[in-house]
Amino acid sequence: MTEMQPTRETYTALQDAFDYFNCELFNDQLPQVLIVLHRKKNVKGYFWADMWHKHIDSESDTSTLSEISLTPETLDRSDKEILSTLVHEMAHLWQHHCGKPSRNAYHNKEWAEMMEAERDQRQADARCGLLVVPVLRS
Repeated sequence: MTEMQPTRETYTALQDAFDYFNCELFNDQLPQVLIVLHRKKNVKGYFWADMWHKHIDSESDTSTLSEISLTPETLDRSDKEILSTLVHEMAHLWQHHCGKPSRNAYHNKEWAEMMEAERDQRQADARCGLLVVPVLRS
């Protein structure tokens, strides 16, 4: 009998979902991020730009890595709702790297337009039977 590995299964599913949506919705424009589960009141998830610093070849050669966090208490929702939160945070990542994030408005016009375009693409794919989403739970 194979022993459960909930940490590996959860984070593998989240990474697979990130990679899938990066390809399908963002044309592979997004850099990799660190996906974490973290408790924060009154949110389903959040994006934190350039939160992590990683050393490449030496102590002085560093790059940054952004974080997407999902709140564990919200993982009891449907896969569709969980993945929707992931895509929502990925849109923030897109805006940080490819767009023009505003200083004081978290959800500005550019971000809203990106989300609208993603929604339209998902609806078109679903009508054509093309949307196959990674499953988070077995």
